[in-house]
Amino acid sequence: MQILGRGWELHLKRLGMHKSGSRQRTYGSYQVYIDGTAVPSLAGFICERSGPGDNRTAGNGKRIEAKTYPLWTQFGHYRSIGYSTSQEVAGDPPMPALLLLGTGRRTGILIHPAHPPNLYLSSIGCLNPTNALGPGDLIDFWDSRRRVIALLESLREYAPTAFAHEVSSRIKDASIVVDGEPTRRLAAPRTRSTAVMSAATALLLPISKASALICARWLMDNFGDKIKNATVGKAYKPKHLCAIACQETAYKWIPWIGHHSTQTIVERAVFDASGDYPGTSRSAFPVNTRAFRDKYGQAFTDMLIEEANKTRRLQGWGNKPWVYKGYGLFQYDLQHVKTAEGFFANKEWYSFDNCLSRVVQELDSKLTAHGGNLWKAIKAYNGSGANAERYMQNVKVFTEYCEEVTGP
Repeated sequence: MQILGRGWELHLKRLGMHKSGSRQRTYGSYQVYIDGTAVPSLAGFICERSGPGDNRTAGNGKRIEAKTYPLWTQFGHYRSIGYSTSQEVAGDPPMPALLLLGTGRRTGILIHPAHPPNLYLSSIGCLNPTNALGPGDLIDFWDSRRRVIALLESLREYAPTAFAHEVSSRIKDASIVVDGEPTRRLAAPRTRSTAVMSAATALLLPISKASALICARWLMDNFGDKIKNATVGKAYKPKHLCAIACQETAYKWIPWIGHHSTQTIVERAVFDASGDYPGTSRSAFPVNTRAFRDKYGQAFTDMLIEEANKTRRLQGWGNKPWVYKGYGLFQYDLQHVKTAEGFFANKEWYSFDNCLSRVVQELDSKLTAHGGNLWKAIKAYNGSGANAERYMQNVKVFTEYCEEVTGP
């Protein structure tokens, strides 16, 4: 089944069946198109119940039939507006969702995140977006939720009228095209699934294009001359620095614009609780708060914990005894404390000039190490491996967006 090439279309290609012990699910890939043009950041995979598709029997526990369905906003336990954005509790309700109609006797068929306690599949007919998975892999709730939110943000930008009120509404010219009724069993990949994803399907942008433009405008309005001067004669340009901010921190501080001062936004760019937040790990020093305290003592540790808690309180969250690992709008990582202790001990990220200086130094160093190849340098700015590859691909997309504000 092919897309029509007009309007907002989510094309779901069912690839086959996953089986792991007694568990099974349908596994497919998805790609969003707007007027026939693929949106690189809106691609990935979807898990559903097993087939064959059946819309004739209510509550049958099967996947829906392969056909085209109109998309609507949804309100209830799952919502298209006003869903939870908690970073603390996986599955905190209400969760984000879209509603499919035209499903015959099947009702309540949604696109929504997989969530605890059923992370292999959270569905009696619904669709759970995900990254690439093998037959036995569980779905990552946080990744699944980000994917649903990315779809909602794109639709809200495309058809804002449908999101004007908390009433279930047809999203004009928006549909999902469900393709295929496969029964074959898919084998496990020879390598880790995340390592074999194409660049297109690896993309998962933390913010939409509209938000990226807001980020670039805010940065250039407040710091444009400094950003331009810092990039004179460099391989990277203002558009690249704005794109890095889009990827690193903008999803946090864009909602603060208009509510907090520019200086407050700069100061409170303290993020990344990896190593301490439940279910996360970190390989670079410090792997967690205890490791930092053991090396640098209680006073330094307590100061950084309080800085993290100031940011948490700004978001309406309670305090935690955690040292955060990313500082400044470009997220200078705490691993650099070994060679740049003053940046952290003296709260130098409070100055945009210091944050800009650090990102420029890091990019210059990575460019030298990678023979002047800009995209390899940007990948290395994040690290190495599949995650860094995804990071670099995202920055490429954001660079294209930000160029509309910064120029080439």
